[in-house]
Amino acid sequence: MPIIQSISRFFQKIQIPFSTVSYINRQRHFLEKNIKPKLVSAQLSHDGSLDETDIRKITGYYGLAVPAILGESFCVLRGEAMTAKERLTGTCQGAMTGLGDDFFDRQRLSEQGVKDFIERPEQFTGKTASERLFLDFYRTALANAPVATQMQEQLYKVFYAQLLSKQQDTPGLSYEVMKDITILKGGESLLYYRTAFEHGLKPGEQKMLYSLGGLMQLSNDIFDVYKDLQAGVSTLVSTATSIKVLRFHYNALLKISTVTAYRAGYTKKATRKFLGILHMGIFSRCYVCLDQLEKLEKRSGGIFDPKAYSRKDLVCDMDTMKNKLRSLGYMMKKLK
Repeated sequence: MPIIQSISRFFQKIQIPFSTVSYINRQRHFLEKNIKPKLVSAQLSHDGSLDETDIRKITGYYGLAVPAILGESFCVLRGEAMTAKERLTGTCQGAMTGLGDDFFDRQRLSEQGVKDFIERPEQFTGKTASERLFLDFYRTALANAPVATQMQEQLYKVFYAQLLSKQQDTPGLSYEVMKDITILKGGESLLYYRTAFEHGLKPGEQKMLYSLGGLMQLSNDIFDVYKDLQAGVSTLVSTATSIKVLRFHYNALLKISTVTAYRAGYTKKATRKFLGILHMGIFSRCYVCLDQLEKLEKRSGGIFDPKAYSRKDLVCDMDTMKNKLRSLGYMMKKLK
């Protein structure tokens, strides 16, 4: 009966957010037990290099989401649970992310210096608690990586992409340049996080991850539009004049990413669940944010002008029940 089939599909879909909550809770427990003691110890130095924002990036964002969303989705794709070693490695990779920019800004390493650091981190000593923590996370990730050289090679690509992204500090970049930087930065980063996992890449997986990573970076830019405006960073969102056009490009990139996912070499069932986790954790949330930004566009006569809006206008609060339900609605729609 059609109605029974519809109900069945509905309950299969809502299992995705329930499992995502379980993944997040599991990772929070891991952080509390294994990472928080390191953070408490680092803060005892009182040298001012670590503040609450740094801690939140590790425990509430990168160190949480990288294993709980990205890592778990990789495991769903392969059909095997995350190992303890993979969780530790992925957590350290995530924790590094929030500290990495500060480390390289303060060290002022040349391109060769960055290469030397990535290949021989044991030769470096941190001057601050933040730098020592970054080094500790990186060394731990390398020690537990399935193939340390692959992680090192991919990390170099990430920092090269970060170097190119410094162009975004200069106004006047073309749409194509900003798009290329966005996709490069996101694609290389997702491929870096993938190096924590023991199973090898399927034939079409690299293309899939590069595409999805680019979409994730664009998603990040959508939520960070106010922060980027304040910092003078030019992104596809902070320089947009039409959210409708931005939504069109977001939809197009999502469709391309979905097609590449189903061609990556994994089963259709595993791929669908993999995409479901990413939708729940990232993509469906972005549609809620795009809705909010599009209302601003309508309010200002059909032209999106981010500089004319307040922080409250531009920051999308995904902790409200209303927005959570809207996000779930988008996930149900996109996973039909």
